[in-house]
Amino acid sequence: MTISKYIVDFLRLYENISIETNHMPDGSDKNGLFKSPNRDRIEYNDSSCRITESYQLFVRQASVSDMERKESDEWLEDLTYWIDDYGIMNEYPDIDGNRSVTDISVTGVPTPFDYENDDIVYQLSLSITYKREREDA
Repeated sequence: MTISKYIVDFLRLYENISIETNHMPDGSDKNGLFKSPNRDRIEYNDSSCRITESYQLFVRQASVSDMERKESDEWLEDLTYWIDDYGIMNEYPDIDGNRSVTDISVTGVPTPFDYENDDIVYQLSLSITYKREREDA
């Protein structure tokens, strides 16, 4: 499983939202996850390493009325708090490939990114940290 797929599956735990990777579908209530180019890696003496990667979640929401914009803001704020609290309240789901997730966090606030017709596209920066164990050589 890729890290992108893991994040999509993880975010589906929140209201079963639908997210595509490396693609932003047209229409309201559509979401896309894109990997950012930055990656941090720390090597340990036991040959394992800690890796932190960044991603951008784009969320397209209807914005015709003031009420829709307020509902979008509230939903994004609730999603942010859910991500913030998840690692404290629960263990992260398992991942394959000798990896274990230690943290998923929101690294910025949801920000309007683009306006398209009657929709607003919000951008939310995410970070995932996981430990990777190397297989014995």
